[in-house]
Amino acid sequence: MLILCKVWIKKLMRNSRVLLMIICSSLTIVVGANAAPPEQVHLATTGITSEMVIQWGTQEDTTLSCPSDSNVEYGTDSNELNQTASGDDDMYLWTTCTHTVLLSDLSPNTTYYYRVGGSGEWSDIFSFSTLEENPETITIGALADHGTSSNAEETTTNMANDVFDLVIHPGDISYANNAGAGNGWGDNTVWDEYQNQIETVASKYPHMYSPGNHEEDDDPYGFDAYESRFYNPGPNSFWYSFDYEFIHFISVSSEHDYDPGSTQHNWLQSDLETANNNRENVPWIVFFAHRPMYSSNGDGSGHGSEIEFRDAMESLLYQYDVDLAIYGHDHHYERTYPVFEENVLSTSSGNISDPYYNPPGPIHIVQGNAGRSIYDGLEDPQPNWSAYRELSYGYTKFDVTKDSLHFIFIRNDDGSIGDEFWLYNYNVSDIPNESSGSKMNKSLSSLGLIQTIIGILAITLVKSKKRI
Repeated sequence: MLILCKVWIKKLMRNSRVLLMIICSSLTIVVGANAAPPEQVHLATTGITSEMVIQWGTQEDTTLSCPSDSNVEYGTDSNELNQTASGDDDMYLWTTCTHTVLLSDLSPNTTYYYRVGGSGEWSDIFSFSTLEENPETITIGALADHGTSSNAEETTTNMANDVFDLVIHPGDISYANNAGAGNGWGDNTVWDEYQNQIETVASKYPHMYSPGNHEEDDDPYGFDAYESRFYNPGPNSFWYSFDYEFIHFISVSSEHDYDPGSTQHNWLQSDLETANNNRENVPWIVFFAHRPMYSSNGDGSGHGSEIEFRDAMESLLYQYDVDLAIYGHDHHYERTYPVFEENVLSTSSGNISDPYYNPPGPIHIVQGNAGRSIYDGLEDPQPNWSAYRELSYGYTKFDVTKDSLHFIFIRNDDGSIGDEFWLYNYNVSDIPNESSGSKMNKSLSSLGLIQTIIGILAITLVKSKKRI
């Protein structure tokens, strides 16, 4: 019911462009129109791991009516979809109708198969898997500045061959801006092309977004397409937060008023205060937005650091101990040291033998390299707060336990790791009387734990042989 209410609120909040488009556009209202085939299937999360939000699009004959059904058939056997759920639909002044259905009371550690549609028009069967109860590790994927280029398609293919529990996307999603697909003002074909292109990943793993400047540049709709096509848990379409196991995610908008005293700034401060007081239950805070607070890609076509955004919000990230901040906008990959006001707070390399232990400031990531043309404008010399940067296409992922985070950047061209670091949410002084390497690996994923055990056994055997 909450999701349905959000959909109707969105409809009521459409701005004055709707009236303009009604007057200026030639609209065809088809009485008794047939249902359209489902496409653009994608998932989202409410933050409750026993729930899944399923969305998809249908291409209708009118911008004012959506005759296609909003039904989901699902089950744990692909040959027996014996459960059903229904939802609602939403449209802006484009012929794509977005359908939203909530599945609830899902069992943990279970693969569900599903199809969407109704009235004789059903999609293929897709699948997703729920998290196990009390998982040791969760895996988060991230990408930004994607689009529909051949490089973007390569990112999609590579991510489809990877495994995640959740994917975040900090803005510049389809690039359906200005003339859209090139077919004239008001054409939104690119949105439809994009959502079909990402379907192989988005139909398996929930995706959560923040808005970028190219979402607003979608003339004449502005943010209407972004609001209509993607679910989020509120309080509105542009800034929201949710807990996902032991991570508190915060998505904000660098495209709306963020200055101190603004609605967004006040909301962020309140949300961070609550999240920081809940560290015992949800120990990590990950922040994502489109424009980067730190970027050294400021020459040539690059934008560089968004100083106004940083001046307005960085102090909140520092005050409430945000662990990781992820952005797009500049089309490259870059990682900072833990930093505040351009002051480096830890000079650890971040590698497995020299990780970050509970640094006093966040690590900032720029990863606007998922598909759009790379910006070759790296500043020289490299700023002291910039730990690593690279001009290549790819995506990122991070494996997270209750006390460790292993972050990697994966290159598109050969699947190699371009950058990685390890982060722990405790101090090195908290480590018991054992080697820091041993404690560190015990906090990694189960693979790291196995490697540690093998290493210890090998050392023990060598020592035994020496004694003999």
